[in-house]
Amino acid sequence: MNFERHGKVEGVITDYVRLLASHTQHQQEIEIAPWARVLEVGLQRPNTLIFSAERNPQRERSFHWIGPVMAKHWYFIVHQDTDTSFHQLEHFKQLEDIGVLRADNRETWLKSQGFNNLYPLNTLEQAYKMLLAKRLDAVLTGDIEHAYMLAQQPEFKRLVKVHYVNTAYSYLAISKNTAPSVAKQWQDAFNHFKGSPELIKIQQKWQHKLTRDLTLHEGMFELSKPKD
Repeated sequence: MNFERHGKVEGVITDYVRLLASHTQHQQEIEIAPWARVLEVGLQRPNTLIFSAERNPQRERSFHWIGPVMAKHWYFIVHQDTDTSFHQLEHFKQLEDIGVLRADNRETWLKSQGFNNLYPLNTLEQAYKMLLAKRLDAVLTGDIEHAYMLAQQPEFKRLVKVHYVNTAYSYLAISKNTAPSVAKQWQDAFNHFKGSPELIKIQQKWQHKLTRDLTLHEGMFELSKPKD
């Protein structure tokens, strides 16, 4: 949902966070890093906003949860030349290597489902390039990330969706050792901008960029759901 392009961080939720920051007293530089590093910093450093973190029982007590900003539909993608007719989650356990983001909620979730054929990587772009080169058998991705990757690198259109897996919700989260007053500023900003004209402009901008229907409801974005 958030990517670095030509040295600048961009993405629908990046724009969202910049909008909320304009309503708080905490204008800080936005950085992008491998998810495992983001999680480590968020757990240790006060006054750190993470966007976007998927909420799960393991993380529940580690952050202040501001609100859901994106519904993400997960699905497996494979190279278009792959001969597979898998229609159940269990079938994908037969593959040799499935690319996932290191320490990402999708990796945690697949492990909880008994997968032991995961290939963790630091960035989604790495996973896509390895899948394109047929060095992975599949990648578990999200619909918003996939739409962005296709918009930026047309060669990834050779990677096709084969199975819908799950829907998860990404939140804005603030490190637990942050002062409650700071967390409240972000919560107030989130509540203030729900359905605002400024947020609708962000919706329209990214709907055009991604060439996909992007809805907005109670401050949460969602792409049109995949069809299986």
